Amino acid sequence: MRGDEGVVRVGPFPVRDAGSAEIVRSIVDLAGTPTARTAYALHVGGLNARGDRDFVTAMRAGDLVYADGGSVVGLARLAGARHIERAPTTDIGWEILRGIASRRGRPARVALIGGPPGLAERAAATILAEAPGAAEIVATHDGYQQAWSEPLAEVRSANPDVVLVGLGAPREMIWCHEHRSSLPAGAVIVTVGGWFGHVTGDESRAPRLLRRSGLEWIARLAQAPRRLAGRYALGLLSTLVLVPRQLRNRRAAEPGVTS
Repeated sequence: MRGDEGVVRVGPFPVRDAGSAEIVRSIVDLAGTPTARTAYALHVGGLNARGDRDFVTAMRAGDLVYADGGSVVGLARLAGARHIERAPTTDIGWEILRGIASRRGRPARVALIGGPPGLAERAAATILAEAPGAAEIVATHDGYQQAWSEPLAEVRSANPDVVLVGLGAPREMIWCHEHRSSLPAGAVIVTVGGWFGHVTGDESRAPRLLRRSGLEWIARLAQAPRRLAGRYALGLLSTLVLVPRQLRNRRAAEPGVTS
């Protein structure tokens, strides 16, 4: 991640030590810069993929990495993070669109990439209905392209302020890194995982109590046990394995401690 100010290491990943509201402001600030900028959400799926060299390279090259999962927040605090909060895309996605619209004084120009055929279009329709005046949809493409040159050319010509990429981690971060030179200049590229499914109602949110306590994964597991049981079991192991490393990072960062 470019610049180390306010960053804490979670495993091999540099994560911004910031609250949810600051993360939203940072992403809004990235829109409108001369080159495409990237904002990546780290959750338990990313921790599970920490051995993927291409994924780690992509995450380290991103402009902003923030905590989307409770396990990431907990590990970051073990390493000394003081301000970090969970910033789930299912919540801040809406705030990002409204923030860019407010900054621009017009609806945010939005492109959606990802999901099976038809999902991005349905998510776009819901965004227009639920955030009137905050978004203008300028492009939609599913995540099952045989080649990306033409879809990316269409996205560039649409001149979006924000590109929402929902390909799932770690694929979406690797995809962004591989195609960075072809992404639209001036746009902030935000990885959103399965947010399109939440937007359309294909997947339901957890009760507020679970969301606020960082236990939203329980509700997600209940909805898709076959798909998610292995992921969360591996995530628990990944979290436990990283605990000693996080404690070492904290001790190394303490004043008067030298390596």
